[in-house]
Amino acid sequence: MRAFVRILFALLATSVLLASTPTAAASREVIDAARRTILVPERAERTFGTAPPSTLLIEVVAPGALVAVNVPGNSPFYASSPTGLSARFRALPAIGGWHGAARGANLEALLTLDPEIVIAWRNDYVMEPVLRSFARFGIPVVFVDEDLVSDEPGALRIVGQALGRAEAGERLGADAAARLDAVRALVAAVPEAERPVVYYAEGTDGLSTEFEASFHNDPFRVVGARSPFPGTQTSMAGQERVSLEEVMRVNPAVIVADNAEFAAAVRTDPRWADIAAVRAGRVYLVPKDPLSFLDRPPSVLRVLGVQWLASVLYPERYRGDIVQETITFFRDYLHTTIGEEEAREILGR
Repeated sequence: MRAFVRILFALLATSVLLASTPTAAASREVIDAARRTILVPERAERTFGTAPPSTLLIEVVAPGALVAVNVPGNSPFYASSPTGLSARFRALPAIGGWHGAARGANLEALLTLDPEIVIAWRNDYVMEPVLRSFARFGIPVVFVDEDLVSDEPGALRIVGQALGRAEAGERLGADAAARLDAVRALVAAVPEAERPVVYYAEGTDGLSTEFEASFHNDPFRVVGARSPFPGTQTSMAGQERVSLEEVMRVNPAVIVADNAEFAAAVRTDPRWADIAAVRAGRVYLVPKDPLSFLDRPPSVLRVLGVQWLASVLYPERYRGDIVQETITFFRDYLHTTIGEEEAREILGR
């Protein structure tokens, strides 16, 4: 029986190779973020992302082109009732991925869906296993950069070019760049002394965080927040452990929390009561619909996330309307119509 399954899988792999290798008459070249020249279909209708960030990029640029997702659309990984995910997206089969929370892909299940192209995160931790997985089946892999918030405009453009939606990728890339430029202009006008020390509290106890040079901390660098903990991440996951005594010593002016339980409890927890951020009521919960606006995973939602972060760190200086910016982001990127009340709820206002 096992021999039969192996033969069947080999035949299936061969058929996928023949079906998915672009022909000269219906293919073109694109250059990905790793500076590799890749032969791709003229217009891809069956695509897959190796992790939630690249999967979301596909959904943003080419809605309807995904054949599968990494984690179930109705799982706790996403918001409990994610406004920004379509019913079609939530119904797609979940076959895992190559890194992060989605690690452990079912390659056999993916091959039955006949993907024409794969979009992957260019990251030193995961590039080699991704290439090794797809090379033997002739499925082109296009890498995008998503470590930093500033990578997102380029990632949108590359995905647009790779999937035959160059116009959509260019339009979204230009919009993302404009949003980020507006934040940078605001920060440039803030004197160094007025930029707050911000503690990024992760986990249910708030005692995991990101060191200053970690890519997980990048949204805070974009908005000029001063990091209380120098250094770089010790692993791809980040989430460095610190003590409450260390947090008390750096005495942050603002706490940004990724966990709702901690964000609610810290406001009345006597152990945290003397920290400046708690005394001033400047504890903010990161919006997470459909995914975190800041990190984990580091997705295109960070473009809106740094706008949100700038609006809470510099409320007197912020000249935009974060509610309207959320509405237009959901419309243009997530293809979802929301009103002011829904936007305020998503933002936690």
